[in-house]
Amino acid sequence: MKDFNVSHFEERGRSPIAPTTDVPGGWIATLLRAITTTSADDVNGVRHAGVPSHIVEERWGKHLSLHTIERLEKSDVVACGAFDDTERSHIADIGAYGRTFRTFDTQRDVAAYLNRSFASRQLVIFQVRDLMGAIDRLEEFRCRFPQAAVVLICPELARNDFTGERRTICDASLRRADGRASIAMAVTVALQNHSEYLARGIY
Repeated sequence: MKDFNVSHFEERGRSPIAPTTDVPGGWIATLLRAITTTSADDVNGVRHAGVPSHIVEERWGKHLSLHTIERLEKSDVVACGAFDDTERSHIADIGAYGRTFRTFDTQRDVAAYLNRSFASRQLVIFQVRDLMGAIDRLEEFRCRFPQAAVVLICPELARNDFTGERRTICDASLRRADGRASIAMAVTVALQNHSEYLARGIY
């Protein structure tokens, strides 16, 4: 088993979401800046997602509740994995609602970022290919970063789960993130479950 700090869930030979890039935004953000992972100027060393454009809001307004959006606005959103174009677009849209949005291609980079983050809330979206090989590291991640709600995306899963059945490794899980309704549900449930687990001292 690799040490936790040694490049976890790395998908060699694949094309992950553009590493260490961000989605800036604001009420006047353009479509390009709202739905892609282009770089932005740093603001005190942290890139800000801001408020998504009206086009993103139109796409997601019927899927995300105001309560979920308010939670996202207070959270640093982080994504890590080898997503396809559709998944990448959906996750970038979700990230546009976050306090900040960062993407990485290895879990080592995610851990390093969270270690220096001052946010009290985080949402981490992990994609893994080898579920059995990742379980121990996901459990360790939960212990090290209890402030982070986790959405797990893995094609090896038999089904999506929003019940908390897999709470030792994530707050919600999907086989794929290729539909707005499913990823919005996963994010909503993950944030709700995470708050409940923290309140009950499960972590």
